[in-house]
Amino acid sequence: MKARILAVPLAAALLAVSGCSIARNALYAPRTEPIAIAEWTKAQPERLSVSTRDGLILEGFYWPPARADDRDIFIFFHGRGAHQGVGAKYAQYLAAGGDAILVASYRGFGGNPGHPSREGLLTDATAFVAKARQLAGPDARLWFVGHSLGAAVALQAACTDGHAAGVIAISAFSDIREAAPPLLRSFLPDQWDNRRTAHCVTAPLLILQGAEDRIVAPSSAAVLLKSSGGPATAIAIANWAHKPVMQTMGPWVAEAIEALAKGEGTPLPPLPEHWAIEGVHRP
Repeated sequence: MKARILAVPLAAALLAVSGCSIARNALYAPRTEPIAIAEWTKAQPERLSVSTRDGLILEGFYWPPARADDRDIFIFFHGRGAHQGVGAKYAQYLAAGGDAILVASYRGFGGNPGHPSREGLLTDATAFVAKARQLAGPDARLWFVGHSLGAAVALQAACTDGHAAGVIAISAFSDIREAAPPLLRSFLPDQWDNRRTAHCVTAPLLILQGAEDRIVAPSSAAVLLKSSGGPATAIAIANWAHKPVMQTMGPWVAEAIEALAKGEGTPLPPLPEHWAIEGVHRP
């Protein structure tokens, strides 16, 4: 108990001395090592880079579509404590339908220059959205996919872009304060309120949440469903924790976007075992 009492003034003192840098490093926990992509993927993607509007060059990964006339492209945003290699490890399973996949990255992660912040991550996301549209063409359907913190980035990027075909939010918190390390919650330098952002998104939204998640409260899915500004479906996955089993989820999502693209009234593909629809929202 004494150590816990001392931790709060110590954290305040650290913030006073070093500004927000310590808090942001704790919040985003960037993995900084350069990426050896062969260690993370089975079929290696292409390396590419994007330029942000504030002059940073960031590395991403890209799998081209199986067909030249394919209009769909996934943009995958990884979460806290990860990097674009982890993102590629997850995103590779979205390729089941032959669609293009672009793995985004952020400043300060995976050998990229800069330091992470909310403003910085959203600037980086804007650059990758522009790259996706450049790669897939003017008639492209952009599907924003994010895990954990990456779901917050995906939601805000889709809101800002205004032309998303849909958003797939995996293990998404409703508010960053609920998922941040407990000692950091009183000192958060950046706020991520997914309730407000979900209301801004009018494209179809899929919320996929593990029932055994100990980082993001499973009840967050219902909160986001209620907050959504467009058609939304929340799916609860029994026995899954915070990290998704993308070998199962990826192929299902690749099939689900075809239903979403056809509009309301088109049923989603059959759910895998232990998946259940928790709720549906129609604006």
